[in-house]
Amino acid sequence: NMTLSGTMRSKCRIAKKISTQMMVDSASVAQALDSAEFLANYGFTPENVFALILPDTYQMYWTASVEEIFDRLKKEYDAFWTAERDAKAKAQGLSRMQVSVLASIVSGETLKDFEYPKIAGVYLNRYKKGMKLQADPTVAFCFDYTLDRVLKKHLAVDSPYNTYKYVGLPPAPINVPPKPCLDAVLNPDKHGYIYFCASPAFDGTHRFAVTYNEHLKNARAFQRELTA
Repeated sequence: NMTLSGTMRSKCRIAKKISTQMMVDSASVAQALDSAEFLANYGFTPENVFALILPDTYQMYWTASVEEIFDRLKKEYDAFWTAERDAKAKAQGLSRMQVSVLASIVSGETLKDFEYPKIAGVYLNRYKKGMKLQADPTVAFCFDYTLDRVLKKHLAVDSPYNTYKYVGLPPAPINVPPKPCLDAVLNPDKHGYIYFCASPAFDGTHRFAVTYNEHLKNARAFQRELTA
């Protein structure tokens, strides 16, 4: 069993996960993840390879080569993208890659899987209105996830991944999104929410708002509890 699970937002982490379970060494996997020539065989690039990897448990011979491992990942990717899922992506006006990108943002926003469709709905509402997504996880990605907290000064970083600076989706996923996040983007909650912020209950959930004034009230409530 080769299990790919948990938070995967760096190639180093992915290489380590694979090498600790398989006979291949992490350097070989890392090299493959950074090789444009190698990944072109699967229709991906070093920048967007996170989209190829679907967290799951794969039964394989532990002696499988790097090529055989990636062949299996591509096989599972192709199996996941059924005609039904492709049709749902098209209905949202998104490509497969864009679904993966948005799913990676949803994954970065919450650890509560029941919130995935609701948060996906918020970002799709913003996206379809032509608003900036203003997603904190994309800023964290710009700083290689080294920030303890995303502060106002960090929002000015000039990167195509900074959704506070640029309208639209980043060019590639910012982590390896779990399947439930991908399905949440394909089957989002239908609502009018445009904003959300962390709950002052500090239980990992969020409060959602339709208007900016409503959102400010939620944000102030959270800040008060955080200060206290």
